[in-house]
Amino acid sequence: MEIKIIEVEPTGDLVDDVIRLGNGPAKRTLGLLPNQGFLDRARKGTLLAAVEGTQLLGYLLYDLPRNEVKLVHLCVAPQTQGKGVARQLVEEISKKHADRQRIVLWCRDDYDEATAVWRALDFRPGPSRPGRSKEGHLLTAWIRDFGHPTLFDLEDERATAALDHNVFLDLHLDPDERPQGEESRYLLSDWIGEYVELCITNEVLHEIQAHVDVQERAVEKQWAALYRNISKAGAAWPDLVEEVAARAPRAGRADHQHVARAVAAEATYLVTRDQGLLDAAKSIEDALELVVLRPMDLINRLDRMRANDPYEPVALQGTELSQVSPSADMHEDALAALLNHGHGEKRFELNSRLRPILADRDGHDVRIVQATNGQIVSGFARRVVDQRLEVPFIRVAPGTRGANAIARHLVFEQRKYAADRRLEEVHIIDPHASKNVFEVLKLEHFEGMDDEWICQVRTGLVGAGDIDLAGPSTTEEAVRYESRCWPVKVTGAQIGNYLVPIKTSAAEALFDTGLAERSLLPRQTALGLSREHVYYRSTENSRGITAGTRILWYVTGDSPIHSQGSLRAISQAAEVIEGPPRILHARFERLGVYSLEQVSKAADGNGQVMAIRFVDTEVLERPIPVDDLKALWAEHGEHFFQPFCPTLVSEHMFDPIYRQSSFYAA
Repeated sequence: MEIKIIEVEPTGDLVDDVIRLGNGPAKRTLGLLPNQGFLDRARKGTLLAAVEGTQLLGYLLYDLPRNEVKLVHLCVAPQTQGKGVARQLVEEISKKHADRQRIVLWCRDDYDEATAVWRALDFRPGPSRPGRSKEGHLLTAWIRDFGHPTLFDLEDERATAALDHNVFLDLHLDPDERPQGEESRYLLSDWIGEYVELCITNEVLHEIQAHVDVQERAVEKQWAALYRNISKAGAAWPDLVEEVAARAPRAGRADHQHVARAVAAEATYLVTRDQGLLDAAKSIEDALELVVLRPMDLINRLDRMRANDPYEPVALQGTELSQVSPSADMHEDALAALLNHGHGEKRFELNSRLRPILADRDGHDVRIVQATNGQIVSGFARRVVDQRLEVPFIRVAPGTRGANAIARHLVFEQRKYAADRRLEEVHIIDPHASKNVFEVLKLEHFEGMDDEWICQVRTGLVGAGDIDLAGPSTTEEAVRYESRCWPVKVTGAQIGNYLVPIKTSAAEALFDTGLAERSLLPRQTALGLSREHVYYRSTENSRGITAGTRILWYVTGDSPIHSQGSLRAISQAAEVIEGPPRILHARFERLGVYSLEQVSKAADGNGQVMAIRFVDTEVLERPIPVDDLKALWAEHGEHFFQPFCPTLVSEHMFDPIYRQSSFYAA
């Protein structure tokens, strides 16, 4: 007979059976729950039962706080254990509440059978804390993520390298205690983070959780929090374990599982010193498209990439580029530099495409980007059609240093051009656009439709109730909407706003080259506005700033040409993370302008520093000096204090701030 998962009604035999099962022998691990607790969940629709005919096989009782599913009870009748009932119940709430971020539960560490169940159901161990019992038994949060993309995910195009547990430990334990990990520690070199993101999978967390020493386990969990976990709930990694085992018979079971998880997470590399896996590396790569290699081999591979074309926003810093309207004598040079050989494009095809565009100078804005030596780096053409911007030509010359970064800036330039003219869409319609351009379109929120890529553009302030924000959290969906339709700002969605102080020199380097009336990349080229940066500060007095909040940059008056503080820019915090300076600098060095020494100076007394990765910066057309900020606050019945640390700005103040300062507010 078929097993069915159904909602339990608050009256009838089934709810009585559920209460009896929950109050039976399972109560020792489930804990006491009054009968009324079962009935309340039944009324709310958060009590599910697995039944076969009229027989109760098990039940799942849960709550829905905030944006997650909090699992309270998962109980399977003794006679039906081993039949996959628990998995069916968990899969049902995963489907039923797929719009939420995760399932979370707390379980005592000494409940070995329960721990094995959570691991088998693809939960990962999270933070631990003492329980409230007299004995203070240690509890661990077990988490099953639903794999929704985050701001963290949306803005990173580097390859991912999953670390196995031993390499992970190499990066954090004292070198004197772990001399065998010397080659791994070179992964912390400043330049590595430009090309690859070091990540972990759930397998590392499970190995950490297996530590008998509670203090050791807690420390390693803190280290693990510094890395992105690329495991995806529900991924079919268990189906791959046996295939990995067949190809790497000399490796252990945990190693097989680690490879399977990395493959399911679509990692590019798995970094390991395990010889059993390394011996099978070619077989694994051929069959599963995962490159298994030693730390030093990854470093050598990345070093070879440095000579080619990495994604390097910092490579643009200090590079003199200029946009020019192409003259007639540049036509042949443009054809030669921007022909897409790799896409099979013929010279006559590009010629026939460019000639009518170049002839129609009234209808088309055509630009060529050159280096100081006259070399053509990139080019694009665009025209306004009704309420959309069409881009029939957009290329980056192959072999250009930092080509991916230039491509991303060019694509964003089209979004900004459309926003400046209050257009509603950007259409990229170049059939032979550069490979680099195609690679960054999704990062810039373009969607492929037929033979074109389309991005929505919105300006001004819009109320959360006036737009379609599908999803469980209005705040999170509003943050995504702002990023997807930049430069629009959503009000009434409880998006946090923080006034963050920044020195003039740092602001100039990170987003506002006009502060010192000079620029490494002229603002008129639109290449000076980098898409993402990182800012470091002490962890002290962070005031709860998190990913998804807006940053209102208050540039302090600390230079002769900028002696008065002012609000100059607004960004979105894509990621806020704390950790040792060396680890965070290695991770974000590709995005910033800070040396390791400068990052270390920002650390607190415990040697920890906060990194704020921010995106979608709008440099304000009308900066608001401190005296005007005081008047604006007073006008709305509040008192303005110059910020010395991140300072929360009430939501009702954001509207007048933005209207007074932004070109896009009207």
